[in-house]
Amino acid sequence: MSIAIYTLLALSTQSCLGIGYLKDAKEASLMAFRMQAFSDCSKKRYLRRKADVVPIFKKGLKFVPGNYRPVSLTSVAGKVFEGLQRDNIQEFIGRYNVIGKNQHDFMKHRSCQTNLITFYEEVGRSIDQGVAVDVIYLDFAKAFDTVPHKRLLFKLRKIGLDENTCSWIENWLKDRVQRVVINGTFSRWTPVVSGVPQGSVIGPILFNLFINDLEIGIESHVSVFADDTKLGKVIQCEQDVTSLQRDLDRLGDWALKWQMKFNLDKCKVMHFGVKNTQVIYTLNGTELGKSKQEKDLGIIIDFKLSNNVQCQTAAAKASKVLACINRGVHSRDENIILPLYKINGQAAP
Repeated sequence: MSIAIYTLLALSTQSCLGIGYLKDAKEASLMAFRMQAFSDCSKKRYLRRKADVVPIFKKGLKFVPGNYRPVSLTSVAGKVFEGLQRDNIQEFIGRYNVIGKNQHDFMKHRSCQTNLITFYEEVGRSIDQGVAVDVIYLDFAKAFDTVPHKRLLFKLRKIGLDENTCSWIENWLKDRVQRVVINGTFSRWTPVVSGVPQGSVIGPILFNLFINDLEIGIESHVSVFADDTKLGKVIQCEQDVTSLQRDLDRLGDWALKWQMKFNLDKCKVMHFGVKNTQVIYTLNGTELGKSKQEKDLGIIIDFKLSNNVQCQTAAAKASKVLACINRGVHSRDENIILPLYKINGQAAP
């Protein structure tokens, strides 16, 4: 019961529907006592599987639907159940080391920072030694939204996740409906036939488990953070080029087998090192575009592995935030200015 109460109180008022009705710990405790009833409802498929989808702009042209991330707002009861199942799944992952060492999202002692540091430290070391390195940046098209349910459940059972949890997940994925909400206007309810909801509690973990076998057989250095994947390969001879291309072919075959698609327009290759011959690579028969600069997990990376552009961008962002505060806030008290700067600095594009 205490776990359920903690889960309820940890919920964000902006990330789920109906949380406003839980005004204090007393009501949360009452909700916990009703967990068994909710469990019965879940098994009988009475628990709501509805979500309001809020499109969050990422980058690019604002009138292009693909430039928005669909975040699902789900019910309180659903969030509670997901939280309990998340803990169960994470315990299973930790006990049996199910997730590969190259996945850094939702993993203990791993993060964006560990992903970037471990990968680019190796790239930088090779550059310092005068060796060429090719890095492939991969982009899945609508990754979370296209995960096929049957194939996901097949993988969960194959890795040994207990049947009760698998059955719960199968039930949780069934008969889901969603509608888009924009400025208070609602679309029609639409059935969800694939994917794990972005904004859900267990969605990211399920996605990690689904793509966990992505790196099997890959010879290059793989680094993954959720659906952000990159390959790195030291290029010293023709065999190295062949090996990296072979890895791309394997990834293409993996995507075909598991019904996932790469956004080939956004998949890029960056050539590092002054002696790099800049060979051409293909994915699914399409030549990959070359890039001199990529934004990797929020950090701008260029082909010289210089931090100049990143520092200039960060400084410009900070100046923009400070200018807004300077115009809108009369006080110069650091106890007022610093919190405003930290909040607005994180939110600024």
